Amino acid sequence: MSSTQDPPAEAGRLRGHLRLPGAVALAITVVVGSGALVLPGIVYGRVGEAALYTWIAASAAAVPLLIVFARLGAAHPGAGGVAGFAQAAFGRHAAAGMEVLALGTFGLGIPAIALTGANYLTALPGLQAVPATAAAAALLAGAAGVVAAGVSLSTRVQVVLALVLTVMLLVIGVLAVGSGEPVRHLPPLEPGAVVTGVLVIGAVFFAFTGWEMLSFTTEEYADPERDFPRVVVISFVIVVVMYLLLALGVQTLLARDDADALAAPVGALVAEAVSPGAAGVVAVLGVVIIAANLIGAVWGASRLVMSSAREGLLPRPLAHLGGSAQPRRAVAAALAGFLAVLAANGTGLLSLAELLTIAGQNFFLMYLVCAAAYARLFRGGHRVFGIAVTAVLGGVAVFSFGPWQLAYCAALLSAGAGVWALRSRRVSRTPRTGGRS
Repeated sequence: MSSTQDPPAEAGRLRGHLRLPGAVALAITVVVGSGALVLPGIVYGRVGEAALYTWIAASAAAVPLLIVFARLGAAHPGAGGVAGFAQAAFGRHAAAGMEVLALGTFGLGIPAIALTGANYLTALPGLQAVPATAAAAALLAGAAGVVAAGVSLSTRVQVVLALVLTVMLLVIGVLAVGSGEPVRHLPPLEPGAVVTGVLVIGAVFFAFTGWEMLSFTTEEYADPERDFPRVVVISFVIVVVMYLLLALGVQTLLARDDADALAAPVGALVAEAVSPGAAGVVAVLGVVIIAANLIGAVWGASRLVMSSAREGLLPRPLAHLGGSAQPRRAVAAALAGFLAVLAANGTGLLSLAELLTIAGQNFFLMYLVCAAAYARLFRGGHRVFGIAVTAVLGGVAVFSFGPWQLAYCAALLSAGAGVWALRSRRVSRTPRTGGRS
């Protein structure tokens, strides 16, 4: 038998053998998505050279959330991820609600990522005639195939993709900065410029989401207590350096009034710093970024499906681990759900903007629940920190979300808790005949 196959799982749990290099690669590919290709131009177009303050402020604002995820992931590793944190803090009913909220979030957000990637895939020579829905479905099927093949292969693929996208984006940023006079384009050191940049922080915060997906992979860490915080820190530093270089490169080489360049800033940087004929590199880079993003996303989503089935919320067969210790049924179920959402998009029932908007608000509510779980699970100064983060996130949700948005999230949470209550009541009324329940 090949040594590259994944070892068998024990007691229905995934084998913990994900180590630091592979975990860091997974983190980078989960976080760095399509936002890296478009957001530097969007923000520069809005606030000019103060945009660098926007990226610095967003990086700083992400730190408290990363502390929350790093400590929770180290202390409570499991395939349930954020739902596992909710269960540890508030019990199984709350965890079931979080599972439904997360399923609803990934079910919309991951197909949206695939549709974004389809735009890059169909820009490649010979693929221009492929429908966007078909291209998105192919990207999702490919990602699911890599994940179903096993963690050994998935990790190797993610390491390669992470190296490619990191090196390419860093090189583009360095070339862009080196091709101009960046010192002349730094934002002025004055309060007004700082405030201008900070006020549009929400426009780029999407680029700093993704670490929450890693929480669903902690059961597969060889040493989650030691490595998970390290993974968060290392990947955060790499991502921030990458984003700041791209942002500085954009305001060094591109004109703020060039709408076409700012709509595709990375492509414009390549054209300016390298050659207009090298624009095809950006299409390849876009496919690499989205493919890597999708593999990490499907990896996390399939673990959520498996964990929910293992806990009894979803059908038990979805928790099955095959001979290679992989939840292939959960991967297939997740893929089927994603393809159904793509079909809804293709028929006009759900637009890409609606998919991104609903997924984004759900992610934010997941952060809020995790911060509350942190405040509940830790003591002393950590509890004060958790309460402060919860209060800030709660205030943002109340003032930023409309009533229907909050109602939708509340409905998902309530549906999960309600379904679990019914299932647990039914189980409690069923006589046990021995054996494991």
